Amino acid sequence: MRVATHENAARYSRYTQFLIVLGSLACVAFYQSVFAKRLPLWPAILAIPAGALLVQQRHGCHRRSVRLSNLIEYYHKGAARLAQKWDLLDGGDRFIDQDHFYARDLDLFGQGSLYQLLCSARTHIARETLAHWMKSPAKLEEIHARHEAISELRLRRELPELLATAGPMQVSDFRPESLKAWVAESSPRFPMWAPLVAFLLALAAILLPIFYWSGSLSLETLWVTLGALLFTEVIFGATFHGHVKAVLESLGTLSIELPTMRELLQIIEQQQFSSSKLKTLADHLGQERPAASGQIRRLLRLIRLVKQRENEWFAYPSFCLLWGTQFAMAIERWRRAHGAQMLAWIAALGELEALISLSTYFYEHPGDTFPELVEKGPVFDAEGLGHPLLEESICIRNDLQLGDTVRFLIVSGSNMSGKSTFLRAIGLNAVLAYMGAPVRCTKLRLSSLTIGAAVRMQDSVVDGRSHFLAEMQRLRRMIEEADHGPLLFLADEIMGGTNSHDRRIATEWVIRALMLRGAIGAITTHDLALTEIATNGLPGRNVCFEDSGEFGNLSFDYKLREGVLRRSNALNIAHLLGIDTAAQRH
Repeated sequence: MRVATHENAARYSRYTQFLIVLGSLACVAFYQSVFAKRLPLWPAILAIPAGALLVQQRHGCHRRSVRLSNLIEYYHKGAARLAQKWDLLDGGDRFIDQDHFYARDLDLFGQGSLYQLLCSARTHIARETLAHWMKSPAKLEEIHARHEAISELRLRRELPELLATAGPMQVSDFRPESLKAWVAESSPRFPMWAPLVAFLLALAAILLPIFYWSGSLSLETLWVTLGALLFTEVIFGATFHGHVKAVLESLGTLSIELPTMRELLQIIEQQQFSSSKLKTLADHLGQERPAASGQIRRLLRLIRLVKQRENEWFAYPSFCLLWGTQFAMAIERWRRAHGAQMLAWIAALGELEALISLSTYFYEHPGDTFPELVEKGPVFDAEGLGHPLLEESICIRNDLQLGDTVRFLIVSGSNMSGKSTFLRAIGLNAVLAYMGAPVRCTKLRLSSLTIGAAVRMQDSVVDGRSHFLAEMQRLRRMIEEADHGPLLFLADEIMGGTNSHDRRIATEWVIRALMLRGAIGAITTHDLALTEIATNGLPGRNVCFEDSGEFGNLSFDYKLREGVLRRSNALNIAHLLGIDTAAQRH
């Protein structure tokens, strides 16, 4: 691919050289034919179509170079995702919500995040859509529709490439917020008669010189009539100057962003889909004639034409023709007629590309499976559950059953044994399931659940909030959310900010409150006193991760085991710290 890029660049350079030579020869031929009278005029005339052909070929080379560069960038990012080179990928930091119920705890965004693993979308609106899906679980019917769409798109690998190469490289994304702001722009309407009057005044400015040259008007009559016309145009232009200025200034960077959007829409419109969701989205883009891309093309044409008034050679004619006023009116009519539709087109495009992004993830991880979502619950029944952000070759999988019989797990184990990773694996697979994506499980069966996590709690000096207070607020929110529907709760090192006695009592109160509200979930702890809660008449179970190393070494197999952690690794920790325990005894 890089060879093709270099060849195309060399071809572009040759066309540029040919144009320079042709232009020089055309100037010589023109001089020799018109001024020196030594050559006929036809060699200079022939240079015009030849130059036009070279310009067209040169422009084609430029477009091919841009497309090849975009394709290289697309595959580089794909390789970075597979190799987990997170620093080369967008972390979606702008989507981080510090108060979200689980986004920060489960590493949805940022360096080494689920967003980086999933997102191959090109446009900002698709990235926003994907981030929204990650933070807002979909309904059961919508999830099934996404499954069908993702399965179809998984086999259509040419489509992501087409989208990746659309549009110029320097504007690889269009910003939906600027388009939304333009559509929502509030400005007074032009009067119904204004476009017709502007057209008639411009037509008069064109016809007056024609009538003079044809002999229908005398020079004196021409100057009087032209003066009156220009005066009328000045009055007309001044009347709508503020309105025209507001319309033209509101265009902002639309002329840069819209070409990419138009090309992306055109690609989608040309596709034939079989799944109901994809057909609905595609039909929405092409349900009118002209289709969405055609309407955007018309708007682009209006914007490009109005910008011609900025050319110095066209300044005076544009004034006489009321060029800016007329096209400002045309653009405003387009905005009022199709602005709301354009927002719907943007949303449909974002949804389609988000689905393509998830299908790419599915293609890159063929071992993942779609979950089975059931209506009766709460239930979270997983076989071969793994952490999606771990390399598949080193990912240790475990089974997990939460439901009527076992409603919660107390996971004991030492540091680095895999407790937090296990909680995040549960949460991340739930996020994947509820956004319609495949999950890192051999089999997953779950019901609709609200996810609540207290895995990575942050204190705040600015807000005067300690780590313990932040955790208490999150646990309280879990209890409140459980009142409104089934909850999947995940808490790492619960109540770590208090003494063992209070911790034991308070943790049991929290779990009892959650059980009364029908929640299911898991907590982790170092404090083995908390393991008694699962044997205190509550529907819980004790599981653990153990140190599997020999004396003097900390080694873990990350396998979930039944029961409470019994193996002590105090000596191994001391050895890791470089402490000679034998010498300490003496």
